[in-house]
Amino acid sequence: MSFLTLFWHLANFLAAPLAVAALLVLLAKGLVWRQPLRAAGWKRLWGEAAAAALLGQIAALALWGVEGKLLGYALMLGLMVLPLGWRLSRA
Repeated sequence: MSFLTLFWHLANFLAAPLAVAALLVLLAKGLVWRQPLRAAGWKRLWGEAAAAALLGQIAALALWGVEGKLLGYALMLGLMVLPLGWRLSRA
């Protein structure tokens, strides 16, 4: 495997969790729960959601041995909303 191939594999592995975390934060803080989440910064919310999503992606890869399964994406989304739900429950 060449360096360029490795780079694209890693970039594609990271693209889904990072992009979906950005969409989640945009929808949550920008449109839906603007007032309860006003104290939390955009970068902080995105960092928490992205870290949880990456954890879910890595766990799915470890559990099923392949990336891109629907259950893996469900696990990723389930873990991604936990930090946001925790922040909303404290507000």
